[in-house]
Amino acid sequence: MKLDINYFAVQIMWLALFLRITAVNEITWLLIELMGCLFCTGYVIKNIKCINRSTLIWGGVLAFSYLISSAVNRQYNGLYVTFSGVIYAWKMILYIAVPWISVMKRGSRKIAKVSRDCLLLYWVPSVITVLIQGRNVVDNANNIYFIGNKFNVAYLNVILLCFNLYLMRRDNNERQRFVLSLKIRHSSVLNGLFYFLIIYLDLYMKAYTGLFMIIFVLLLSFISRLFKFKINRRWTGFLNFISSPIVLVVSVILSGIVTVALDAIMSLPTIATYLGTIGKTGNILSRTLIYKNLGEIISKKPWIGYGYGTAVVSRYFGPNAQNGLAQVAIQAGIIGVVLMLLITYHCGKMGKNSGGRTAPFLFGVYAFILSATVEITLGGSFLILLAFYCVCGWERKVKEET
Repeated sequence: MKLDINYFAVQIMWLALFLRITAVNEITWLLIELMGCLFCTGYVIKNIKCINRSTLIWGGVLAFSYLISSAVNRQYNGLYVTFSGVIYAWKMILYIAVPWISVMKRGSRKIAKVSRDCLLLYWVPSVITVLIQGRNVVDNANNIYFIGNKFNVAYLNVILLCFNLYLMRRDNNERQRFVLSLKIRHSSVLNGLFYFLIIYLDLYMKAYTGLFMIIFVLLLSFISRLFKFKINRRWTGFLNFISSPIVLVVSVILSGIVTVALDAIMSLPTIATYLGTIGKTGNILSRTLIYKNLGEIISKKPWIGYGYGTAVVSRYFGPNAQNGLAQVAIQAGIIGVVLMLLITYHCGKMGKNSGGRTAPFLFGVYAFILSATVEITLGGSFLILLAFYCVCGWERKVKEET
């Protein structure tokens, strides 16, 4: 078989740069990431003309802010954390550039299929390790599964779901309507089984944030497909509204405001009763303790932050900021927050008006934004989905123009 460099670059991005196999030593994996970064960088440089210049610039500036923060705080964070920060800043550019170039050269459907198949190589062993460890693991927030902890597995479920839904939409658009075949029914059964399994896995791991994200994406996708003939005009208006780049940016900002408003939200009787029912009162109260110290932490280094991988929050209470935008502010400062909002706006603008075909990626982006209210989900997964939403929407515009 002839090796296609475009597919290979996407495979390297997913398998070497996106997630880490728990059994591999951290230093060894950093070297694997370094080699992956070198290969993907060569791929990007060779095909630099295929990527939109403004997209590359905004992604590069965001990555540069993380790089500067890690370099300035190298004495505070130590050599290993600093090197990890450099690698992460490097990967941020590749998370945006590699999907863009590969989609423009080979088409979104082929790259989406390659991405899904790659992620299955990590997903299947992860499912096995989750089931082997059992339901009542002492602390599955630690790295005990094939690709880390329950959050890694849960977010992988969401990303796989988005790619699967995107491929289903493309297949449905290419088939004649109302034509039933054995292949379609077979695919529907497999998809239904996959949806059941990822929901069951999140319940099994007690990864309720991931469960919410899956239900959110599935619900929007189900409504858009089942009722699109009955509520076509209203649904189109809703889709146009949420695909607005301004709405995307405002959503990210609102996800960060939770750190200020959580005390008031917790005081509402209905919310307090519900959290007590599901046994999450302690988790939310611990977040309020973290949020109360965030202002003091950020105020000491407001502009460039403490660098990627910093452990400054653990000195107060908790492993991280427990909020996506707050974590960006701690790692890259106010400059990093502004640049994150700008890249979100830019990608939202580039991916808009795609006729609903890129909706699964948009739903995934919103799922990560909503979960950023209580988790640190504005990282690599968010950027990759944002990049795919951006380039797949742009691909459709290019095809329409030509």
